[in-house]
Amino acid sequence: MERARQDTKFGAQRKLSPKDWLTILVEEVGEVAESILEHDIDNYSVELVQVAAVCVAALECREAE
Repeated sequence: MERARQDTKFGAQRKLSPKDWLTILVEEVGEVAESILEHDIDNYSVELVQVAAVCVAALECREAE
């Protein structure tokens, strides 16, 4: 579901460099950390899913090369 949401929001054809994917991933991990620090357990789960989805998207991009 999260990957579909990302594709709708940003487009399915994202040819980004590994550095770009790392930037996106670190931003998402930062949101996980923020959820932990704010004791927001519901958002923590949402942010973890987003981290996983970014990882999958980066792998899909790599495999498409």
